[in-house]
Amino acid sequence: MTTSQVYLKENATGKTVAADLHDEVSDAHLAMHDSTWVPVMKAHCAERRLTDSPEDRNWDWRRKAKDLRPLLGYHSFALVCQNELQGLMWTSDLYSARLGSQLGKSLVYVEFLATAPWNRKEVQQPSRYSGVGGVLIDAAIQSSLDSGYQGRIGLHSLPKAEDFYREKCGMSAFRIDLAHDALMYFEMTAKQAETFRRKRR
Repeated sequence: MTTSQVYLKENATGKTVAADLHDEVSDAHLAMHDSTWVPVMKAHCAERRLTDSPEDRNWDWRRKAKDLRPLLGYHSFALVCQNELQGLMWTSDLYSARLGSQLGKSLVYVEFLATAPWNRKEVQQPSRYSGVGGVLIDAAIQSSLDSGYQGRIGLHSLPKAEDFYREKCGMSAFRIDLAHDALMYFEMTAKQAETFRRKRR
């Protein structure tokens, strides 16, 4: 496992704080998830309708790790700040691009991406940190570059996250994918990846 230093914005103070991006989700990270994310998510969802609850409320990251760790072509990332788990992501390099400009070319596919409940405005005001999703998308782009895929990435978005991928990340919405729970499929071209990273500098 290797660790890279990245930065998040602490919303209460407006300060930029250092965080650690790990290129592997460890058992310790899963334990942090279970002991911190799960109780906060359950408390938030307890008296809310399903339509008002986070769409990833039932994601079982321990089960995902058990299923994906043994498989070739899958990679995981954990973001830790102030000794707390702030974000998780699983990616794979088993898929090809769908957009006409890069049809058939290899890309990194983001299987799952989530930020801690306290980093979400719908859960906590003000949210604790901003920038978790951007850090993880940047990690997916770097993984694509390292693999020789020129920064190309793809993913299926939960409905409430579509604006993040479209507006914040500058990805292209392809179409609703009926074969993937009717979720919108997004791709980022090499040029879009370059633009995204330039704006983050």
